[in-house]
Amino acid sequence: MDGKIPVLSRLLIISLLFVLSGNAYSDRDYSPGDVIFISLNQSESLVDFYYEGNLITKVLKDDQSYLLFGVPYYTKKGKNQFIFESKKIIKEMSFNILKKKYPIQRIEIKKFKVKTEDEYKRISKERSQIIQAKKKMNHEFPDYKFIIPAQGPTSGTYGTVRYYNGKKGNYHNGHDIAAPLGTHIHAPSSGVVMLTGDYYYNGKFIMVNHGNNLISMFLHLDDIAVKKDDVIKKGQFIGTIGTTGLSTGPHLHWSVLLNNSYIDPLKLINN
Repeated sequence: MDGKIPVLSRLLIISLLFVLSGNAYSDRDYSPGDVIFISLNQSESLVDFYYEGNLITKVLKDDQSYLLFGVPYYTKKGKNQFIFESKKIIKEMSFNILKKKYPIQRIEIKKFKVKTEDEYKRISKERSQIIQAKKKMNHEFPDYKFIIPAQGPTSGTYGTVRYYNGKKGNYHNGHDIAAPLGTHIHAPSSGVVMLTGDYYYNGKFIMVNHGNNLISMFLHLDDIAVKKDDVIKKGQFIGTIGTTGLSTGPHLHWSVLLNNSYIDPLKLINN
């Protein structure tokens, strides 16, 4: 013997380092953009879980720990297996995902503005800043029972398929509320302001981490009443509705991310 551990033995040792939670299957149907509460046992509640490298939000509900998982928009129809990983635990869950028919919105733009090289550089820089802001942690348990951030009629819903001059564009990743210029916006939940700015597409905007990677973004504002690193409370005034950035009229675009996937914000209202 040369002192080396046989391959089979090494594999056995490695396997013992991990605890595999059984593959659970839910008989409830879900759609892209939905929010799923996944219960955790005592040992699971002590660790952080990740889905495809993204931290999954952990919440407390009736003194029980849960993962708050957002079903990604592009999840395929049918039974899907999701693997949630920590350093020592792998949790496998299967959910049946329904195919959802989303509204179609056709937008005719008479004249497209050709972006300059400087504008492309600006857009790239702003995207990088948003990516970095998402990585900042707020380890507080979030208040996941959201309130509507502004009053007004719905002018755009999550998942809407948009066509620009007949060409298919990106899906609508948030919820739009139309209201007069200057209408007050209130925080749907408590959290920490991770980023504010005036960006090419977003216009004046606010990004809030409500805790454990549950993030809200508020776009096209007229005025911003908070600043980066501010700790805000549920219901607090944070800004006013505007039409800055890429906007066709005064409205609030409110988007919510779980595990770095955009979900339907209304799924956190009265949940």
